[in-house]
Amino acid sequence: MHERIIEIIALILAQLRRDTTLHTINLDDLSKRGYTSSEISIAYSWIIDRFSHGVTSLTEIVNTEKKSFRILHQAERDAFSKEAWGELVEYHALGFLSNEFIEEIITRIMISGIQQISGKTLKQLIAMMLMNTFNQANTSPGARMILNGNETIN
Repeated sequence: MHERIIEIIALILAQLRRDTTLHTINLDDLSKRGYTSSEISIAYSWIIDRFSHGVTSLTEIVNTEKKSFRILHQAERDAFSKEAWGELVEYHALGFLSNEFIEEIITRIMISGIQQISGKTLKQLIAMMLMNTFNQANTSPGARMILNGNETIN
């Protein structure tokens, strides 16, 4: 499920890059693509939470680095399927992932011993890292945490 949330966040950020505001994004398009309302809600709340925790503009959510993209060593290239590497490059181009975040992803994959990471597994790793990083940054009392979508409120 988390990899689908990453896909939705990337789709929303792509729309935001085209001078769309959060209020004008057509969420019906996401539903038509097969995403559940729970997944859309989680992705949307992640973006909204970024605004509510001191982020004042899209450029603070979407990384606008103009630095060059990292060139991989042969062993690192072998660790990524074409699909996974394409996803990583796309997320970087959207500004969704910083150079430092990509370095951490590459390091984790190389240390893990995964022979070749798939696109789906990469999205799961990104989701785990993003949600964990964001939740750790908001450890103040009352800070929100991202829900999985299957929780109940009593």
